[in-house]
Amino acid sequence: MTYVNTVFTDGPLEVQVLEFASYISKLKGEPEDAGPFIKETNAMLKENKLEQVFQTFVAATSILLDAPEKEFEAVYNLLIAILKSASPETYPVLINNSIKALVHDEHDKAIQKFKVLQNLYNTLEYSSPLRYDVFVAILDIATKNDEIETILPQLPRLDTWVKEWSISTEQVRELYLTVSNKLKEAGEIKRSHDFLLKYLATYTSSDDLSVAKSAASRAVIEAIQLPEILSFEDLLELDTIQALKNEEVFELLKVFLSGNLKEYKQFVDTNPGAVEKLGLSNEDNTRKIRLLTLASLASEHVASEITYQTIAKALEIEEEEVEMWTIDGNFNIAKIFVIVFNLTYDNSAVIRAHLIEAKVNQVRKTILVNRSTYRTFTMNQWQQLSDKLDGWKQSLADILQVIANAKLIAQHSNVNANVASSSAVVVIEGTGGQEEES
Repeated sequence: MTYVNTVFTDGPLEVQVLEFASYISKLKGEPEDAGPFIKETNAMLKENKLEQVFQTFVAATSILLDAPEKEFEAVYNLLIAILKSASPETYPVLINNSIKALVHDEHDKAIQKFKVLQNLYNTLEYSSPLRYDVFVAILDIATKNDEIETILPQLPRLDTWVKEWSISTEQVRELYLTVSNKLKEAGEIKRSHDFLLKYLATYTSSDDLSVAKSAASRAVIEAIQLPEILSFEDLLELDTIQALKNEEVFELLKVFLSGNLKEYKQFVDTNPGAVEKLGLSNEDNTRKIRLLTLASLASEHVASEITYQTIAKALEIEEEEVEMWTIDGNFNIAKIFVIVFNLTYDNSAVIRAHLIEAKVNQVRKTILVNRSTYRTFTMNQWQQLSDKLDGWKQSLADILQVIANAKLIAQHSNVNANVASSSAVVVIEGTGGQEEES
């Protein structure tokens, strides 16, 4: 959708009204220029009942859906142009009623509907709250017709648009939740989850958080299910998520936030049937918590080695399986490690990943961790960062001191060389076999 102030037709309003009435009458199969619809419209025009004319036209909107595809956009544009003459009080109602027919209609005219709604969107002022209603209508039609990909490029601009539209907080919430639901229906699970988080973020502790309880639970479950989500700290900070305290889903979230495989198994034993009740897979959860356990283990050994034995014990696997976890590239029990590691082997094979960079030593059966991303960043991590910065600061100070000492030594050597040069004795062979000294 582009920002264009589209103009559809020229001519006096009365001419536009009669043209539209004639077209509707034709679609109804009424006699040309003498049908009941035209007569009714003429009567209202003579009495200057324009608002009533507008309402009658909007009520007949569904009939436009029977128009030939090549005429559909043009005649609907004519209706939009006519409605622009409505009063500011009735215009929003008329527009919303006109687009409802498009959304609820089952006719296969998705492309034409998109064009009409885009034209309508572009006629509205930048800050018009009606743009919100039109966008939702476009989203509905896209979902119903499996055309959601036409909307995806626009979604990154939605945060900017809601500010421009000056819509209420309730409308913002409804929009984000609607977008999330529609994307989920279309199979765009990660994008759906992102908009669900936007919806939850609109709530603060002063709001009634109970109304978002279902959405908050869904967000936690999706975060655990989605393999690409490996950090849960931002999710836990949401007030709507904090409102889930003392519930099983919240306890499970805390395990995935900073727990390990052992703690996950304890949760399963303590809460029998909870995983299945939440719609989660224990097998998938175990795979993911092993991944996160491995990430935590690596973050404790940055710039040092981890033995295969230590990894096998933490992941509760056989030591022989460690290399398969390390080398393979798919998300399953024998292949999970690649998501975390950027592994470099002596044979120069490289596997790209996200959280950790490490080198596998197959001979010594160790993994050297070069870099790691922490799952949570608490005071302990801040202290470790501070200690490292202090260490680097001291190392730089030591290096600068070495450089300064080297400069002094070099300067001293140059001074000594100059002194030696100025006091040197030159012997010149004189006349008569005598030597002269200068």
